[in-house]
Amino acid sequence: MHAKPPSPTPAPSVSPRRRELYNLIAWLCFGLGFLGMVVPLMPTTVFWICATWLWLRSRPQRVRFLIEHPRFGESIRDFLEHGEICRTGKIAALSGMAGSYLIWMLLVGPGVTLGAVVGLILATVALWIATRPDSRYRRRQQARQSVRVELDLGRLARAPAGSAGANADPPT
Repeated sequence: MHAKPPSPTPAPSVSPRRRELYNLIAWLCFGLGFLGMVVPLMPTTVFWICATWLWLRSRPQRVRFLIEHPRFGESIRDFLEHGEICRTGKIAALSGMAGSYLIWMLLVGPGVTLGAVVGLILATVALWIATRPDSRYRRRQQARQSVRVELDLGRLARAPAGSAGANADPPT
């Protein structure tokens, strides 16, 4: 279930200058995610997903730490491998966005135009987050497939001598 670590060499299509820019932005995202571990309403996983995406294109060897993280690694792997966001992640992201927008509107009091533009951007991102698949469904499907047990009592009763079902009492 663990993702294979990416190859140590970045994709050749990324120029060295862009690779350095991606690396800098990845460190910024990683730092913001780390800050999100202690600051309320500040996300961690979202920033670390961005850092992972950027490091996959600039410094793939740095990705291993994030995808193997004991708390956030599974969410990052699910998103990178399947595009999934868990239900609690969706609720946290949408609540954080709505709460931040409300606080921003009350404290900053932007004009109608700026408030509408920011609200439209947040609504678009919220719609995108809400429509991502939920890993819960894939896990249920995997569980159903891996625990499928079929018992054919008729076959057990008719089993030839010497097989496991031969000692069973025949049906009456």
